[in-house]
Amino acid sequence: METRLLVFDDGNGADLDLRAFVDSLDENAEMIELDAHVCFVRSGLSVSELSNRFIPFAGSRLFFITEIPSSEFGGRMPGVYWDFIKNKSLASAAE
Repeated sequence: METRLLVFDDGNGADLDLRAFVDSLDENAEMIELDAHVCFVRSGLSVSELSNRFIPFAGSRLFFITEIPSSEFGGRMPGVYWDFIKNKSLASAAE
């Protein structure tokens, strides 16, 4: 499972159903939203596969998905975000 950053704009049309998007991914996929346009997605799928699966949900929205390869991180965020990010580091260490 790798952690990816998904960023998208407002687009036009229906609201974006991020829960349905994550539910359409692999069995253990997870997501945590930072705000209305940014979220972290943890999945076993590649960036390319995630992008292809996001297209039907995105509608007219512009978006990008990138891998977050570094195990070093810092900043000021609520604990729930750090727990989500640290989970990746702990899982990598266990492999």
